[in-house]
Amino acid sequence: MFKQSNQNSFFGHYLYDQIVPANHLLRKINETVDFSFVNELCLSAYKNLGASGNRPYEPAMLFKILFLSFLYDISAREMEEQINDRLSFKWFLNLAVNDSAPDHSTLTCFVERVGVDRFEEIFNQLVGQAKAKGLVHERLKIIDSTAIRAKVDLNRITRNQNKDDGTGGNYIDKNSPDPDAHFGHKSDAKQFYGYKQHIVIDGDSEIIEAVKVTAGNVNDDKVVAPLLSKTKLSTNGRKQTKILADKGYDTNYNHQLIKDQYRSKSFIMVKKNRKVPKLIKLMKSAIYKKTTRERHKVERRFADGKVNHGLGRCRWLGQWKMEIQSYLTASVLNCKRMMVLTGI
Repeated sequence: MFKQSNQNSFFGHYLYDQIVPANHLLRKINETVDFSFVNELCLSAYKNLGASGNRPYEPAMLFKILFLSFLYDISAREMEEQINDRLSFKWFLNLAVNDSAPDHSTLTCFVERVGVDRFEEIFNQLVGQAKAKGLVHERLKIIDSTAIRAKVDLNRITRNQNKDDGTGGNYIDKNSPDPDAHFGHKSDAKQFYGYKQHIVIDGDSEIIEAVKVTAGNVNDDKVVAPLLSKTKLSTNGRKQTKILADKGYDTNYNHQLIKDQYRSKSFIMVKKNRKVPKLIKLMKSAIYKKTTRERHKVERRFADGKVNHGLGRCRWLGQWKMEIQSYLTASVLNCKRMMVLTGI
């Protein structure tokens, strides 16, 4: 059904062995992660395609092109030239030396055809591979969010802060090229226009277990329930898992949700104005102080994503595409962690 490439020529093997040595990053990732499941997972998106005329490219290869584009922070439009120019990319994609790369419009069609749900499932399956390797534990989960700027020119967007338009101060100009994005604040002094990426990471491995994207104006405390529901968290009668988050997630509902539904221990950092005795007691405990010192681990994931993999700004317009970008970035970060943790 899909186009097949033959990388098994003597010349191709010899050349790739010279260009892509055993310690090359892409060889290490290829040894750590199995992407072959992507073809079957995406098969339903290709019904009746290729029955006549040209056969489509393998979904696994197209996903790996997007993976490379986020791993090296290269735009999808530039990837065609980069693949044709870099033999290490061709090797990773299982292309023959003389094969040409798909053009960027093929990648655009792939993103639209596969859709958010399948990208989320690909991400989940990669997390499953980390769990199968024994890399993910139940001791501690850390929740946090980061701001991501929309792909727009803010000078062309009008925000009338004094306008009583019934939006609670979240007025968005109707001419914004990305109307799904909203103004938000990560602090009193820092305003942004775009989205928030919320994640749950494993406190030991720093593997990202769940991702959720919201508009920039959504309060963090509204995301705990849907985010934890994605983690498949279960203590199975063992020692309680600790759930750590910053003060933005501090509500009675979230503390109770963690205790009752997930049979876990809430270490959501408590706001100073809280007068609940049991929370005040928790704040003074040694285990609370020790646990909250681990928050830097999730900040490390965001920093890596923004500095090295383009997480600081949306590549595309629209929330559904920002969700796909988030799953791709999280997949890249997880594969890097898996490679390090397995010692490959």
